[in-house]
Amino acid sequence: MDVEDYMLLFLSVWILISALATSSVSVFLTLTLIGLLITVEVGSLFLSREQKESLKPLLELLIVVFAIIVMGRVYSILSGGR
Repeated sequence: MDVEDYMLLFLSVWILISALATSSVSVFLTLTLIGLLITVEVGSLFLSREQKESLKPLLELLIVVFAIIVMGRVYSILSGGR
């Protein structure tokens, strides 16, 4: 198996465990972002430029979703709600 196969296997297992362990979509998306960031950082030496570029839109989308989740949580705390 290549390093890319191991990275895909790690990411798949990470997402599967995250999906089974959480009941909240926001926590699942946050854990997915963390797993993807770990995979990209650890495997950056083994990924080609094209592979890194193909992962970039997914990373950017998950970072935007994470920012929206954080802004919603901050708003709920400041407004006194849950």
